Amino acid sequence: MNKAVIFILLKDVLSTALISMLGCVGIVFSVLYIDTFNFIYSQEITAVSVSLISLLVVLTIIFLRYKKVIIYKLFLLLVFILSTITFLLYFLKISGFLDKFDSIEKFREFIQSFGSYAVIIFILIQFLQVVILPIPSFITIGAGVVLFGAFWGAIYSCLGIISGSLVAYFTGKIFGFKIAKWLVGERNLDKGLKLISGRDRVVLTFMFLFPFFPDDLLCFVSGITTVSPYFFVVMIFITRIVSVFVSSYSLNNSIIPYNTWWGILLWLGFFALTIVLTIIIYKYGQVFERKIVKTKKRK
Repeated sequence: MNKAVIFILLKDVLSTALISMLGCVGIVFSVLYIDTFNFIYSQEITAVSVSLISLLVVLTIIFLRYKKVIIYKLFLLLVFILSTITFLLYFLKISGFLDKFDSIEKFREFIQSFGSYAVIIFILIQFLQVVILPIPSFITIGAGVVLFGAFWGAIYSCLGIISGSLVAYFTGKIFGFKIAKWLVGERNLDKGLKLISGRDRVVLTFMFLFPFFPDDLLCFVSGITTVSPYFFVVMIFITRIVSVFVSSYSLNNSIIPYNTWWGILLWLGFFALTIVLTIIIYKYGQVFERKIVKTKKRK
């Protein structure tokens, strides 16, 4: 047996051991995290969680064994992300940190406990909410409305959210491309970027503008698209300011009341319109973007 074969076997053994260790971490901390709640069906949820992570680990090892490189790397990344998330969630939960963010009222009390530093802490949490903390934005924005009023709550939210969005974008720009290239290879990644080029700016702008999309995740994703830093900075300032102010005044019940039948109908209509516009933007985004570019050249 030559050295090359031995090296490949050793690499596969070490990779299998690493995957197994990551899976064990995910299983252990998912079980510990679920045990911190008093669910009626906690045992069933635990069984499902353990089964899913175990299945991911087994599939990752199988794809490694059969040299399905892209699929193997994707599953490996999923196992790593799941293990990291369960680890963070468990320690945030047992520290009592997450319990302060499960409702607007608790979050408000937490911020108020800092007294004169409340504004700084609020902006910092809005920043972290984009980058790392698993906190729903409606809770933080809603607490800002209760604490500081709709206008100043929106201003402070914008400061934290916009700065967090910029950090997320440049993190994606620096590390996201490397991860994507590792997953699919540089040539395939270049092909993929060429396919979305010409519509990515229009689609992303639309998705940031409306509150129904995972815009925090989109900040990271934007970093590996053809969206330039200049365009992203301008776009994120405009879309975040609009969306945060609309959310603040909506939660303040100042725009469309959500406690009346006609207000609920209007919100449902708004949601339906968003879906229709999403389809149109995705389908004709490239056409729209070409028209925008032509208009710029004429000016």
